[in-house]
Amino acid sequence: MLALAGEVHPLRLRQFVQLHYDDQPPPLGGVTRHLALSLFGDDAGVMGERSALFTSRLLLPVAGEPQGSLSLQVLRLDPAVLAYLYGSDEVPTELAPYVQPLPDPAGAGDPAGLTAALTRHLATGPQAAAQLHGGDLDTQLDLALAGLATLERPVTRLTLNEFVAAGEALARDLTLWERQAALYPSAFVLEAHLNRLEAGEEAWPVPRLERLVASVASHLRGPLVVLAQEPLDLGSGRPALELEVPHLTRAEQREVWAAQLGLRRADLPRLAELTDQFSLNARAIAGRAEAAALGDAVSGQAARSDDEKLERAWQACRVAGRQRLGKLAERLTGEPGWDDLVLPPEDKAVLSQIVEHVRHRARVYEDWGMGRSRGLGISALFSGPSGTGKTLGAEVVAHALKLDLYRVDVSSMVSKYIGETEKNLRQIFDAADEGGVILLFDEADSLFGKRGDVQSSNDRFANTQVNYLLQRMESYRGLAILTTNLESSMDQAFMRRIRFTLNFRAPEAAERARIWQRAFPEQVDTAALDYAQLAQIKLAGGNIRSVALNAAFMAAAQGTPLTMPLMREAIRGEWRKLGRLSLDDAAFVGWGR
Repeated sequence: MLALAGEVHPLRLRQFVQLHYDDQPPPLGGVTRHLALSLFGDDAGVMGERSALFTSRLLLPVAGEPQGSLSLQVLRLDPAVLAYLYGSDEVPTELAPYVQPLPDPAGAGDPAGLTAALTRHLATGPQAAAQLHGGDLDTQLDLALAGLATLERPVTRLTLNEFVAAGEALARDLTLWERQAALYPSAFVLEAHLNRLEAGEEAWPVPRLERLVASVASHLRGPLVVLAQEPLDLGSGRPALELEVPHLTRAEQREVWAAQLGLRRADLPRLAELTDQFSLNARAIAGRAEAAALGDAVSGQAARSDDEKLERAWQACRVAGRQRLGKLAERLTGEPGWDDLVLPPEDKAVLSQIVEHVRHRARVYEDWGMGRSRGLGISALFSGPSGTGKTLGAEVVAHALKLDLYRVDVSSMVSKYIGETEKNLRQIFDAADEGGVILLFDEADSLFGKRGDVQSSNDRFANTQVNYLLQRMESYRGLAILTTNLESSMDQAFMRRIRFTLNFRAPEAAERARIWQRAFPEQVDTAALDYAQLAQIKLAGGNIRSVALNAAFMAAAQGTPLTMPLMREAIRGEWRKLGRLSLDDAAFVGWGR
């Protein structure tokens, strides 16, 4: 009360002290321990360093005051406490970085009907705690907010990241949170997904993080819901109801989509294709549906039929996936069709089979229950020399499925720092899972090369990286394609886990002729070209397309149609680029001058 009087009526406090205690008055706005003890008599513990006044940071030493006798130390109220007494509900400056904004209600989705059970438990008392665990953080957050909504308390959303980043200020901030909870009765949501934790340069093992979560939970005095990927030990001081939050089933997702898009029915075949490919929670579906509606506004034509709405929703899902993957991998924008791919029929059949596996994996894995004994991922290995069509084959598959294709440079993912490679790969797969994309791992043999015996920590480190990627590929819901120039260099343990393997060999003469014919669009004048003669030069498909492009530029520069002599010069340039000996004139007999 003295400290409050010093803040509210500092002059009257000075007059009161001089009149009743004939004491040296304290500075304006503060009191001394000596003055306080003269009021409390012999109870010196009230003003001790370990008293509640100081451990709860209700009183603070005035900065800049002389640090002489402890009894003459000048004290004043913490500004946050004074603000509370004046009726303010603002979060103290020290705690503001911890508080995260609350999302708008998603409005749909209650997996396994957990909201009622959570609500009943949280209503049992002010110290009730619950722990929701699973892989879907957004659904957990929606469920937590729904369960806390009936308590008539403001909800504060916190993330473990900020507590990890607090460093030496952690102990102080935990005390401030305990005081904050006492002054402003609230309910709390603590996001503790360890796989999303950014621990900075210092490594935080899981047991240490669990202890931090338990410590934070013990200081948050009020109803608490912890969101985690796996169940965490919150300690004996805060027993919690544990609920596993499953992902929305495909049927539940269809119902959410139908409501968000205003569809007449939820059993449309096109809607089933959408939920088979893009497995989303209620919040993500609402966002994609809103984006699809914005597309209507941009085009100036509202989607009328259900098929039109679903087509725009499909495109919105593709665009949303690009936002997370854009900085992690390269999106390949080519849209070649099956006719652009010159391969033997049996090789094309393998690519067609890959497409069918992706399209029907939900039915086979989930509806028919055949995905229980193995991972849900579909993987393929494309091997063969450079330029034989490995990337083109992946583009054809992506175009057939109407999905985005992202190329990942495996060599750039590998890091010499322990844990960094796994972190890079986790970011790729997490983003790809949400975006429903096809991943193309280029030069996969840089990571999946044959492993030797573990003879050093480096060998063990490399094997750990490979094992992690194998696990993620098996659990990945989409299609992962790996390419290598030499299949024999791949680790056999890895090869056993690949669903499809396809060797792209160098094309024969008849196939080269067809590639040459497809290398030029219809508007290019190719009347002077002899495709049979061009096909006699042994080049891979990628090199043929490179020659065609270079020859087109030569013709444009000279202002002439394409001719065989121009093709000869372009072929010789490509030959030199490949580091081969120059072709002699005998290879170009009959090509003209």
